[in-house]
Amino acid sequence: MAAKLLLKLKGPLEHKIDCFCQRFPLFSSVCLQLAAAISMICVVGSIAMAGGSVIWLFYKLFGVM
Repeated sequence: MAAKLLLKLKGPLEHKIDCFCQRFPLFSSVCLQLAAAISMICVVGSIAMAGGSVIWLFYKLFGVM
């Protein structure tokens, strides 16, 4: 009963993604891991850019590292 209720609560896109993951487990896990890796690279890159900008701004304002 609870499983039927959970299936009805999911949206149509979530239901399609779940069906795809059950049908192709290896492909879907590779895709999800690739998406997670790309998002982590973007987050780390943005943090590095922010840190580099602060260092550059400090150098421009005071002339010292």
